[in-house]
Amino acid sequence: MKSPLPPQVSPSHDSTPQNFSPEDAPPDKPQTSLTPARKARSSRTLQWLTPGISIKRWGLLSLLGLAMAVLGASFAAAEFSINFGNLLIEWVLLSTGRMIEPAALGITLLIGGVVLVAVGLRGTFHAVERAYAREGGDDFLQISLRRRKLENGEKLVALGGGTGLSTMLRGLKEYTSNITAIVTMADDGGSSGMLRKEGLLPPGDLRNCMAALAEAEPLMTQLFQHRFEGLGPLKGHSFGNLVVAAMYEMTGDFESAVRETSRVLAIRGRVLPSTLDDVRLGAELENGEEIVGQVNVNHATGIRRAFLIPETPRALPGVVEAIQDAEIIIIGPGSLFTSIIPNLLVPEIAAAIKQSRAPKVYVCNVMTQPHETANFKASDHVKAIIRHIGSGVVTHALVNNGHVENDVLERYRRAGAEYVAPDEDAITLLGVRPMHGNFVNITNLVRHDPQKLAATIFRLVAKIEKE
Repeated sequence: MKSPLPPQVSPSHDSTPQNFSPEDAPPDKPQTSLTPARKARSSRTLQWLTPGISIKRWGLLSLLGLAMAVLGASFAAAEFSINFGNLLIEWVLLSTGRMIEPAALGITLLIGGVVLVAVGLRGTFHAVERAYAREGGDDFLQISLRRRKLENGEKLVALGGGTGLSTMLRGLKEYTSNITAIVTMADDGGSSGMLRKEGLLPPGDLRNCMAALAEAEPLMTQLFQHRFEGLGPLKGHSFGNLVVAAMYEMTGDFESAVRETSRVLAIRGRVLPSTLDDVRLGAELENGEEIVGQVNVNHATGIRRAFLIPETPRALPGVVEAIQDAEIIIIGPGSLFTSIIPNLLVPEIAAAIKQSRAPKVYVCNVMTQPHETANFKASDHVKAIIRHIGSGVVTHALVNNGHVENDVLERYRRAGAEYVAPDEDAITLLGVRPMHGNFVNITNLVRHDPQKLAATIFRLVAKIEKE
């Protein structure tokens, strides 16, 4: 009995078994693929060798000419050196009556050449140092070494707004140039508020941070921060805000305006708005009342919850990337409900911070703010952040235990502000590690000392890296 014939396969159908997978392919025939771009480049390269387009003959002729030129130059140089050496020997003989050996002449010329090169390079370095010298007296080498150190510094993200963040940035920029300052866009007071009515996002807090990170001449920074006190329509505006507004008109894009303004000031690091959406800040009070506007929230007492309008603004993509790459994340210092929490209310920012494995340091204010954080202790600040965003946003809290004179405290009490008590045990119970120190700089105002604060933060980074 004949065995059944195998089924015939039509050449018009795929003969590959249905359960075939790439893993079934023979291992000695690896499958390779080129991208369309690479295929196009390879094809174009081979096309240059196509017979009849007169490329190969002229290319070979050019190579032959180059070889002849190099050979001729070597012969000419040899002939010139021999003739020049003979002339020098004759000149020495006529001048001194002594015969100099060619080897001695060669050694003399070698030593003299090395000396001239050394003197020339030294003069060149000094000329470059004079060109790069600054008022502080640093020379080119010192500047280059410091710049290299800063470029290799830790990747740092700082979130906040107002004067607190800009004050801290002045200290941080002495340790690293890999700084990304993320600034709230909820400001609606002063010059920013006036520009906001004209359709521009608020540039005020961005301006303060750019000025803090600037490497431009001090006069340029002062000009950037100048606030007009007269001149009619300009009264109340900061010059830097108007520069950002002008850049916005030139570029047609707020992000580009901030970037180009940062280039003008040659800032160390970068400053980014938390969102490009037109957000407003609102708050729900303990009595159930809701208020809208950053200025109104700043003057409110008994804030139960802060929120943004719209509630889910989009984060700037560069902000999320910076947080993901950060080796340390700093939150604050600044107004709790009007500068710090508004950044964290952007959902993508909060999620990125929670997912980050970097230390997340909250820098607590030294003094409470009238109305907004009246009677708040350090732990109350941390509780407010956790209540709004959830756990995982703060791992460490820097609290000040430095002494403030009674007369200074009394002046603040009359304005409705108090010293923030550093209740470290209560912070520990929240799952946050407190760190204390004397971080204040007391002049007419009680503020963080940027150098002390930065030194403490980077000591913390070094300690965590060792652990």
